[in-house]
Amino acid sequence: MNVVDYVNPLIGTDSTREFSHGNIYPAISMPFGMTTWTPQTGEKHNGWIYQYHKKYINGFKATHQPSPWIGDYGDFAIMPAIGSKNHLSTSIDERGTAFNHDNEEAHPYYYKVKLENNIKVKFAPTEHCSCWKISYPDIQTANETPSLIIDNWNHGNIECANNRIIGTATHSTGKTPDNFACYFVIDINQPFNFDINDEGITVLKFLNLDNSKTVQLKIAISFISTEQAAINLDREIVKCSFQKVKEKAKKTWNDILSQITIESADEKQLKTFYSVFYRTKLFPRIFYEFDKDNRIKHYSPYSGKVEDGVLYTDNGFWDTYRTVYPLFSILSPELDANIIQGWINAYKEGGWFPKWASPGYRECMIGTPMVNIITDALYKGINSFDIEKAYEGCLRDATDSTGGYGWGRRELDSYIKLGYCADNVVIESASRTLEYAYNDFCMAQFAKYLRKEKDYQTFIERSENYKYIFDNSDKFIKGKSSDGSWEKNFNPIRWGGPAKGGGPYTEGNSWQYTFAVPYDVEGLIELMGGDNAFIEKLDALLDPENNKFEVGFYNNVIHEMTEMVACGMGQYEHNNQPVHQILYMYNYAGVPWKAAPHIRNAVDNLYNNGPDGFCGDEDNGEMASWYIFSALGFYPVCPGSSIPRYEIGTPRFNKVTIKLTNNRTFTIIAHNNSDENIYVQSVKVNEKTINRSWLKHKEIVNGGIIEFEMNNKPNKQFCCKKIETPPSMM
Repeated sequence: MNVVDYVNPLIGTDSTREFSHGNIYPAISMPFGMTTWTPQTGEKHNGWIYQYHKKYINGFKATHQPSPWIGDYGDFAIMPAIGSKNHLSTSIDERGTAFNHDNEEAHPYYYKVKLENNIKVKFAPTEHCSCWKISYPDIQTANETPSLIIDNWNHGNIECANNRIIGTATHSTGKTPDNFACYFVIDINQPFNFDINDEGITVLKFLNLDNSKTVQLKIAISFISTEQAAINLDREIVKCSFQKVKEKAKKTWNDILSQITIESADEKQLKTFYSVFYRTKLFPRIFYEFDKDNRIKHYSPYSGKVEDGVLYTDNGFWDTYRTVYPLFSILSPELDANIIQGWINAYKEGGWFPKWASPGYRECMIGTPMVNIITDALYKGINSFDIEKAYEGCLRDATDSTGGYGWGRRELDSYIKLGYCADNVVIESASRTLEYAYNDFCMAQFAKYLRKEKDYQTFIERSENYKYIFDNSDKFIKGKSSDGSWEKNFNPIRWGGPAKGGGPYTEGNSWQYTFAVPYDVEGLIELMGGDNAFIEKLDALLDPENNKFEVGFYNNVIHEMTEMVACGMGQYEHNNQPVHQILYMYNYAGVPWKAAPHIRNAVDNLYNNGPDGFCGDEDNGEMASWYIFSALGFYPVCPGSSIPRYEIGTPRFNKVTIKLTNNRTFTIIAHNNSDENIYVQSVKVNEKTINRSWLKHKEIVNGGIIEFEMNNKPNKQFCCKKIETPPSMM
C-alpha cells in the first residue's frame, strides 16, 4: 500500500496566533531531514510561515523552524516571477502571487503548485538537499523576463558564478555563535544574469530559456561550510533526475509509515491516522553531515566548532518526553539511542543539556526533562550511548544552580531548601516544582539503574516535593510563598504564567496541574482522600459545565484558553501537554472504563487530516504521538519508570499490525469493536488473560498478539482491584 498518499501535509495549517489548529506548516522533507521546504504565505520572519486561509504565496522557503513561538534560523526563500527587464518588485510585501488550493498538491515527498500568473513550481527533498522544477509561461511582451528571486533576508551573502549560486543565511531568532551560518549551493540548468538590488535581494534573469521554459534547481544545505554543501549536493542529488529524487523520497516515506498498518478503518480514519503519524517523523531534525571521507561531522551551535559524531536539533523536551520518545522506543529503538547520543554530544560541547534546542540552547519552557528521556530508554533496554556521560549531565541539571539561558533549573537552590519553588521568587512556581519533582523521580531511577544508592535516596526523597504545594483544605496544587502562605485570591480556573506579574502555572491553571504527578498517582490519590475522592475530582475536571477560565496573571486571553473551551471537555486542556496523561489516571483508581468515552471523544473529534486537524499546538510530534498511542489502545503515563509500561485505554481500530525492528510484529486485535463498543471487557496477551490495566513494554516489543474484547457497556469488574492498577513511584 502507498500509505504515504493518505498523508495531507497541510494538516494543522489553518492557524493564527490567536487560535491554533496545529501552528504548523506543510513540511516537505525526508523523515527527520535537516531542512524542510515549504511554501510561504507569511510576512518576513513571521512564525506563521504558511496559513491555509491566506491567498498569496511570496516565497518557497528553506526552513528549520520547529515552532512559531521559537522562530526560524538559517532560512532563505526563493520566488519565481515575471517582471520588467529593468525592474522587478522583490520585497516580500510586493512579490506575493495569488494561488488556489485546487492548483496545489502536497505530499511529504513532493509539492507542486500553479500560481495565478501560470508559473508552476514543484520540488522534492533529500536529507540535505532538494530538487526543483520551475516552469514559466509564454512571455507576453519583449520587456518581460522570467526571473528568480533569492532572499536570505539580507542576513549573509550570495555569490553567482558558472550557473551556481553560493550563499549563506545567518538569520537566527535564538542565540548562536558568531560563526553560525547555513551554507547553500544552488545549481541551475539554465544560463542567467543576476544583480543584487537595493534591498539586498538577489535577482536572477533567464534571458534565453530553452523550449521547455523550465528551470531545474538542485539545492544543497550545510551548516559546516560551502564545501560541505557541495559534497552533500554531489552525494545526494547531482546524478539524480527530479523523478528519481521524488520516487526515492516517496519510497522512504512509504516504508517508514507502513510500519503501522490498519485494517477496518474507513478512508477518513486512514487519512487522519497517517497524516498525524507523518508528524511524528519530522523532529528532532538531524544536524550532522558526512564529509568527503564519509565521516560523521556536525557544526556545533554549542561550541561553535565542527565536531565529530551525531547531533540533532529542533526539539522542545517539555513536550516530546511525554509521547514522542516513548513512541520511538517501540518503533525505532536504534534511532532513539542515536538521538540520545546526539543530546549527550550537545552536553559535552556546551556543558549542559539543552531544555529546548533550536539549533542550540533556547530559553523556553520549564524543567530539565532530558533525564526523563534517557531513563525511559535505559529501562527499555535502549542503552547504546554514553551512559556515564549522560548521568554526569543529568546530575548537573539536578544539582548545579548556576544554570543560564536555555539550560539548568531556575531557582534550584530555593527548591532544594524549601522543597518547592516559591511564587514570590520565581514565575511558574507550582509548575516548576512539579516538573523538578518528576525530573528528580527519573533521576532516582537513573541512579538505581547505575546502583548509586546514595543518589537514589536523595532524589527519590526530592521527588515527593510536590506534596509541599498540595493544599489539603481544597485538594488543589497551588502557588506557595517562601513564608509558607498560599497563593492569594486562589481560584482553580485562574491562569498563571510568564506574564508581567508572574503566576504559578505554565500555560494553564490549578485544575490541570493538580494532576501533573504521573509518577506517583497513588500518592496523589492518598492526598485526595482515596479512590472515590480522586475519581470525583477527575469527573469534576472533565465536567463540560466546568469549561470557563479567568485570564489571571496573563492579564489577557492567550490561545490556549480559548482552545480549551473549544475542546468542550471541561478543564481538560488537550491543546496543551500537561494534561495528556490525565484520562488514563482513572486506571490507577480502579475505574479504567471511565476513561474510554473521553479518550474516544478526543481521538474522533479533536483530530482530523484537514487544515484544522489539531486542537492546539502540534509540538514536534507530541500531540500527534498522543493520538497514535490512544488510537492503538494504550498510553505511556510515566516515561522514566523502572517498570516501563503503557496504561490501557480503548483501541480505535479492529486490527493494527506494527512491524518491529527486530523482525517481529505486534498485532492489536479489538474483537467486537465499533463506534458504540468502546469499553474494554478483558485483555489477552499471546492468548493469556492479563488482570491488570497496563501493558509491559516488553510485551509489545517482543512481538505477539494483544486481544481486546469490547462491548458497549463497561465491565466495572475489569481491573478494579488495587493489585491490578498500574504501579507508582517505581
